[in-house]
Amino acid sequence: MRVAKIVAIANQKGGVSKTTTSINLGVALVRLGKRVALVDADPQGHLTLGLGFPKKIRVSLKNMMENIIMGMEFDPMEAVLRHKEGIDVIPSNKMLTGTDLSLITVENREKVLKEYLELLEDNYDYIIIDCMPSLGMLTINALSAADSVLIPVQPQYYAADGLVELLSVVKGIKQRFNPGLEIEGILFTMDSSRYNNSKRNKQAVKMAYGKEMRIFEKSIPRSEAIAETASEGVSIFAYDSRSKGAKSYAELAEEVLNHA
Repeated sequence: MRVAKIVAIANQKGGVSKTTTSINLGVALVRLGKRVALVDADPQGHLTLGLGFPKKIRVSLKNMMENIIMGMEFDPMEAVLRHKEGIDVIPSNKMLTGTDLSLITVENREKVLKEYLELLEDNYDYIIIDCMPSLGMLTINALSAADSVLIPVQPQYYAADGLVELLSVVKGIKQRFNPGLEIEGILFTMDSSRYNNSKRNKQAVKMAYGKEMRIFEKSIPRSEAIAETASEGVSIFAYDSRSKGAKSYAELAEEVLNHA
């Protein structure tokens, strides 16, 4: 029986708090007693760096995926790093760029990450994949491996328009490779809710998509504390557990659990 629920955090638009959400949702779930692994599927390696791990890593996601491609026998836990907040990390760095390109020539190329995560999933309740800000082969692999996709959206003008492309890719992957793929929900991030234009833009997304998918009740506020966590290598909970950001991510984790 499958244990882990695999959630991809995806949006081809950069700067919408994908990595921040991956880290803080993951740690919030750990704080609720869940076993969680974070997968850094972005060659920028921001998740790895944001949790205080170095750029140079001996074993990374790239090595694990190459082992799958080459049909090697290997220890799937070899790449796993343990963070002091009790969360496991499968790290990446810019070397992963080569994997994104080399996957194009591989048979069953959409399923390589899925095959790797199947070797890990008995060890975890949740596996959260931080996707790169594009719809390349690594993101397609993440969506093919996932049970659901959580979409962070900054409530800006045109936010609803930007979702069209991503949702059509999700639909295509559901039809071709992963019939069980669901939308976990749309999450508003970097939300300046006291401004009218933020409220208007959220309303536009709700009007466009609220009937067909969940839009999380809780939005994540724009916050200096959240922005400062990356340079400290910790989650918002370790940095400032009483902040609005910590409260918001704790409530998001509860919503995700209740939806499971």
